Formats: sequence, structure tokens, C-alpha cells
Amino acid sequence: MKCKYFIRMLLGWLLVGGLARAQQPLPNRNVNNGSVPAYEGEIKEPTREELDGEFKKRTEQQILRLQEYIQIISDKKQSDENRDKAIKEAIKLFQPGSVVQVSSGKKGSSVISRSVGDYFRRLKALQYPQVEITFYDATYVGDYRKGADGGYYTTATFSQEFRGKDEKGNIMYQDKTTKDVDVSLQNLMDEDFYKQNRWIIKFGNIKVTETKTPGKPIN
Repeated sequence: MKCKYFIRMLLGWLLVGGLARAQQPLPNRNVNNGSVPAYEGEIKEPTREELDGEFKKRTEQQILRLQEYIQIISDKKQSDENRDKAIKEAIKLFQPGSVVQVSSGKKGSSVISRSVGDYFRRLKALQYPQVEITFYDATYVGDYRKGADGGYYTTATFSQEFRGKDEKGNIMYQDKTTKDVDVSLQNLMDEDFYKQNRWIIKFGNIKVTETKTPGKPIN
């Protein structure tokens, strides 16, 4: 008799406890409208060794990505879909408001600044039947220096050769240009993958430092 009474009491206790737990609100797993909780904690400052090693290497890799996008955008053999996708991805490499300088031997020594998006769209729309852009010499990345805002800044330098050709492949125009790229390393939210803060490399303005046509320096 006592045994049956004890079993009924135990079952009643388990039932009440289960109902109480069922009524508790579920944890919010949709923080920041994403599936990953908001990042909590500090991002450690990069060491001098990391700035001169890992982050310089990552900067060189970003420049290489930019160069690959430039070649796809200018290549008329690529589909419009591929070229438009390359424009979209190339713009993501830059900080908002950045500009790209362009120069041409056809227009004397003048250098024109265009917004990043405008530069890439004009590159796609060039009227030459064939466009060939190659990059020569190694990319040079200067030492990162800390700015007043807590970010780190440097300049990367690369050289490119442009050839505009007719339908038969004859060169209609060509030049060689050296360009400096403003580069920043910022503690930003990574929207593409991790959905948390990390040190991210972004490009700023691109400046023309020298343009040469065959036998004729432009600036």
C-alpha cells in the first residue's frame, strides 16, 4: 500500500516539474538576425611580427584578387554574367567613397579620378575589340603603421601593362602604369563568413604614380 502511494507521489512530482520546464521561454538563437550569437570579447591587437608576416601576405593576396578581377572585367571573351559578378566582388574589396585614378597617353599627362564602381564599369565597356591587361614585377607592400583611430595603414604598389587591340590582334594603344593603393587593416564585422569582428583588409584610393607609352613617359 505504502509502495503504491510512493509511486503515485513520484509520478506527480515528475509531471509537475516537466510542465514547469515546458512553460519556460526558449533561448533566443536568432541574435542579430543570424544563426550565430553576437561576438563577445575583444579582438587582440596584431603584433609587429603578425603585421610584417601574416597581414602583409594577406595584403599581397588581396592585391592578386583585385588583379584577377580586373583581368576578368576587361576580357571581352568572358560572359557578361562573369564580368558583372567580378565587378560586384571587386567593389567589395574597397572602402566606400574610394576613387581610382586613370591616365592615358591619348589625353596627354592628365590623370582622372573615378569612383570605384564607375572605374570598373568603364573598364568593362572599353571600345577596343580586344583588351589585354597583364601585371609585372612583384607587388610591394610597405610596413603597416597604426593610425589615431586604432586601425593600421600601409601602401601597396603594383605595375600593369595595358594593350588595346583590333579584331586581328594588332595593338592600337598600349601603356605601362605604376599604381599605389591605400590599404587599411580595420577591426570590422565580417559580414560574409564569421558574422563577428576580425581584422579585415580594405583598399582605399588607387593613385597613378607613373604612366609610360612606348618611348614616351606620361607622368
